[in-house]
Amino acid sequence: MRVTDLTLGLLTLLGGIAIYLSAINFHAIPGQDYGAGTMPRAIAFVTGLVGVFIITKAVMAGERLPGLQLAEWTRSGSAVLRMLAVLGLIVAYIVVSPVVGFLPTAFCVMLVAMLILGVRIPTAIIVSAVTSVAIQQSFGKLLLVPLPRSDFLNFFW
Repeated sequence: MRVTDLTLGLLTLLGGIAIYLSAINFHAIPGQDYGAGTMPRAIAFVTGLVGVFIITKAVMAGERLPGLQLAEWTRSGSAVLRMLAVLGLIVAYIVVSPVVGFLPTAFCVMLVAMLILGVRIPTAIIVSAVTSVAIQQSFGKLLLVPLPRSDFLNFFW
């Protein structure tokens, strides 16, 4: 799908508004000066500003909203299958992570996604391992976001 800057700006602005609206009902965290909605609202604000900037730039360049056209890659069956496989991996993470835990599920999902997208095996293993642990440590330990726990990997928690 070919998307102009004006279309992208509108979608970005709408995304920022949607993020903000979804974070309105987040409750405060006891004992902290900020609540669970602080980061989503900040992200929504920045996303909205970026959307407005893109829209302004596109309007000043004289763009108008065109009809959407499918991009060239959508004509390739293998590219569409890779996209569907990655979407399937996201669904698999949602289903499997509560049972197996965040770390092993995230590692496997990232590893398989990278292999599907053509990343070399050693690079995919290293990046998947480092990224999974970094996300678990930053979100689970630093930001205190409850991630799905694994019984056999409790030493990371």
